[in-house]
Amino acid sequence: MRRRAARRRAARRLRRRAREARLAGEAARVTGGLAYYLGTSYRRKRVDADLESVASVFAGRVLDVGGARRRGRFRPPAHARWVVADVAVALGPDVAADVAALPFRDGAFDAIKVTEVLEHVPDPASALAECRRVLRAGGHVVISAPFLERLHGDPSDYGRYTETMWRRLLAAARLEPLTIAPQGGYFTHLAGLLRFLVLRAPAGVRHLGYGLFPALDLMARLDRSRRLASSDFAAFVGGYLIVATRKP
Repeated sequence: MRRRAARRRAARRLRRRAREARLAGEAARVTGGLAYYLGTSYRRKRVDADLESVASVFAGRVLDVGGARRRGRFRPPAHARWVVADVAVALGPDVAADVAALPFRDGAFDAIKVTEVLEHVPDPASALAECRRVLRAGGHVVISAPFLERLHGDPSDYGRYTETMWRRLLAAARLEPLTIAPQGGYFTHLAGLLRFLVLRAPAGVRHLGYGLFPALDLMARLDRSRRLASSDFAAFVGGYLIVATRKP
């Protein structure tokens, strides 16, 4: 009898611990999701979503230029052999290297990711040419770059480029664009400015301002309207997602 009672008590303890662990995991997911929702810009969320949408090109050996900071939620696909090259040695990249002088053989990679990097490079044409050199024929390079965004040194901020300029830069590097898609627009930028104001407010005001975020989300979604695509609002572009290939 005593043994059966002890086993029942042990079983109850195990079930209680399992339930507590499950609840703790759920709480961590909720807390992490809330932190991402409140603390991540529309720009970063859009970059994350766009990277997920093109994740299929990240196969084989992939070079992640400037990826040591691991910003946002996107993570390398499990099947990819991921190599991070970054000038920020303190962040522990796989290889300490500048995009303008990559220490790899020609055609070493099947795909290259260069997200939110080229605005910090003084000569993006040379950087793209170097990416082409280490990309195999038929491989893909995925680029994201801001346009309607505040200046941000990392350590320096050199430029914002239109679609026309990106096409010229890609052509000069002998890369063929498959996609040059705008990321966000007038209303996303406006919502982002108001969101930025809330996040920089004193704590009490900031906590009240969080209540505005769902309305700002709705404002940002106005950029998806087909009617806006043929209006003057279409001239406002938050940034670009670019997928290009090296032709054989």
